[in-house]
Amino acid sequence: MPITPTPYVIPSTLVFYLSEQTRTVEFCVYNPFPHDILFKVDNAYPDKYTVSLKQGVVSTRQKITLQLTCTSREASLEDGVQVRFFKWSRPRHGQRPRAQQYVGFRSIKVFIYNNRNEDPNERESTPSDTGSTSALSGSGRGGAESSRKGYQNVAQSERRNSDPDGTPDTSKRMQVITNLVTVLTLLACGFALNKTSEEWLSSNILEGIKPQTLAIVSYTLAFVVLIKLLTFR
Repeated sequence: MPITPTPYVIPSTLVFYLSEQTRTVEFCVYNPFPHDILFKVDNAYPDKYTVSLKQGVVSTRQKITLQLTCTSREASLEDGVQVRFFKWSRPRHGQRPRAQQYVGFRSIKVFIYNNRNEDPNERESTPSDTGSTSALSGSGRGGAESSRKGYQNVAQSERRNSDPDGTPDTSKRMQVITNLVTVLTLLACGFALNKTSEEWLSSNILEGIKPQTLAIVSYTLAFVVLIKLLTFR
């Protein structure tokens, strides 16, 4: 069961230019949720790129800035770096660390151009999936500025979708509570029907139907609602 929507990686696109000396750009991992998150950076192209930090813990409603350095001397289109997320729980003193609960992942697209003239985003900016422009990652000052703007956009989006105190939307919380109450009610009904006398049920409510049959129906509905609750995002 996913505990939250997946934390954010900003920006989602990084661009390098072989014509420039600076080949290090920044991206950040942003955690808007009320618990700590462990992240791991999977670099499928270690011969082309190096990452300043391969894994770490980002605290609730905080961000960590990382650097990606390009060591390749050849142009390349659509390489990728993936960041996986896990719920972080600190092991108690004297106990072995427990396996972390997997949350999800975010992918970063990486492009290498010979020069800026080959980059279509330098000529025409288009919206990206984080709400900032698609030219999110220049090198040097441009890359840092893009990261800052992307972070601000995501933070504003989170505030719009949250309560004033920063907690998740209350409507989702009410849906979870409603489903939980429904499951408990159906289980209680099933238990009561299973204890009901068949003669009393036939004479007072439904004739020809066994209470055990109604109990099975109630348990089945409870199971269906429970599955809906476990898969709720």
